Amino acid sequence: MKDKGKAGAESFTQVAEILGSRSLPDEARLADVWAAILEVSLWPLQSTTHPQLAINRETYQVDASTLQAMVSGLPGDLQNHEDPTDREQALSAWLSDYPALKGYRFRSTGAIPDSGPESWNERQGTIGCRLIWDVGHGEDVAERKFDEIAPWKGRSLTDSERAIHARLGGDDRQLHPLLAWWAVLFALSMLARYQPGQWTMQIDVNRSKDSVAIEYLLDSALATVPELILAAIDEVTA
Repeated sequence: MKDKGKAGAESFTQVAEILGSRSLPDEARLADVWAAILEVSLWPLQSTTHPQLAINRETYQVDASTLQAMVSGLPGDLQNHEDPTDREQALSAWLSDYPALKGYRFRSTGAIPDSGPESWNERQGTIGCRLIWDVGHGEDVAERKFDEIAPWKGRSLTDSERAIHARLGGDDRQLHPLLAWWAVLFALSMLARYQPGQWTMQIDVNRSKDSVAIEYLLDSALATVPELILAAIDEVTA
């Protein structure tokens, strides 16, 4: 999918500019934009290669001049490297597609074993890792850094729990939750309107692995999108 309008000329680009969000000037895969929707993190499309990650700010900090957070949702096979250095390199390479995390360091050598049992998600086959940023002194400095890493918490998350998504095209900025919903719902509506045969196949549970995810997203949209619109209005009028 791609926003074909000139910057500021179409509704999508205008809203992106108002909300301080990136737009979609370069082509992006539906599965990757889908992964930017906070409320459907448990139901990614099968073709997603870099899913949404959860980032939780921890109250315990290494020292007063750092921000420490648990990043969860990483592929479980990253732990398969026996050598700690190899494990760190593999993890760093995988996280390089999440530009919002730039500037981090691992808490200790090996990274993943240091994350603790609470980072494992056996059902999803994912793991987590603690990352640290040096931010300078002051609680407010750490809070501002966390807001910079994950600026939007969406409808269902909290001040200390956010989500981030991978790079889309050549733009490292995050996509606002409302715009992620907008783009995905528009793409699905175009598929249903102009490719009804393909749409029927995609929502057939007997033929499509993504049918349940699509059904969940459409059900969630009824409650989520109106609240996001209201939140966006509050955001720009505050």
